[in-house]
Amino acid sequence: MAMSERHEPHSESFSPFVARRREIAARKLRSALASNKDAIAAQWMELIPEAERHEQPDLERQLRSLLSGLCEIFDDGDWTLTQTIIDGLAERRGRRPGSADNGFQRALTSGRFVMSRVIGPSPNERELLFETLHECVCRYYESYQDFKLASEHDRLHNRIIRSLVMALEARDQYTKGHSVSVALLCEKIAGEMDVDPYRAYLAGLLHDVGKVGVPDNILSKDAPLTDNEWVIMRAHPIIGANILAPIKLYADVVDGVLAHHENWDGTGYPTGLEAGDIPVLGRIIRVADSLDAMTSTRAFRSSRGIEEALNELDELSGISYDGDVVKALKQVLDAPGSMRELSLASLQIDLVSNR
Repeated sequence: MAMSERHEPHSESFSPFVARRREIAARKLRSALASNKDAIAAQWMELIPEAERHEQPDLERQLRSLLSGLCEIFDDGDWTLTQTIIDGLAERRGRRPGSADNGFQRALTSGRFVMSRVIGPSPNERELLFETLHECVCRYYESYQDFKLASEHDRLHNRIIRSLVMALEARDQYTKGHSVSVALLCEKIAGEMDVDPYRAYLAGLLHDVGKVGVPDNILSKDAPLTDNEWVIMRAHPIIGANILAPIKLYADVVDGVLAHHENWDGTGYPTGLEAGDIPVLGRIIRVADSLDAMTSTRAFRSSRGIEEALNELDELSGISYDGDVVKALKQVLDAPGSMRELSLASLQIDLVSNR
């Protein structure tokens, strides 16, 4: 299905109460964005790296157009202008050599940070804004792949992957930022280890897809799980691998999803593999997943600082984690600006706003 043919969600998909709440939030968002478009665009530009601004001299105009497109979405659900901008950016990036970078995603997250200042602390508006910008990211990558991929088979393959991730995100709000954050971190770590970065990104993106088979009362529980609930939760790597296998995904990606909770000393699950027997993508996800979980806020615990998280990874190297992967992670995080880039790109704006 072409991007322009995507079906938009209808209000009938929500209960009357939820639909009314979303309608009010959308109206407030439209008013806030329309009234503050110039200020938002100027502050948005300040958060975008100078190199990207230099590379795209018409970037500020595009951001203003995107703000107009967002106003149309919040006004009457019309994605036409926003989709045109997204398709244009994706085609421009697709004409360059190499694969898609995460510049569009970083830019949208910077925009969310600025827009959040304007709309204030209202959770309804923030939730709808997050949801809409996340949809923009998904549309960008789908549009990019439609332009870049050589065959319809490849395009279909990519859409299936995106659909799987979106299906999980629809059930678990935390996963919406977590999957992307882990994927980007896996990609960076792989680049330090002579492992295919794209496959690492894909494995990280899909690592929790098996949670679609976990009941809602466990998946969304706002307290620590019981022993019996953990038995059910720990089945998600097997469920994920079983979901991915029939679509003929890369075998090493499926193996990584299956093994992403294995421990270096053999005490992990679901198989109890140890050391070098654990697929390398599984070892990479294990570290990236843990770092993101430690530094993210959950309903039943607050986030930890990056230094505290790294100390725990160090302490558990050779026990839970592959020491070489932890070392590669540190190399990634030691690169200038890496933490800001990763936190922006993961759409976890709280990490940015607290810096």
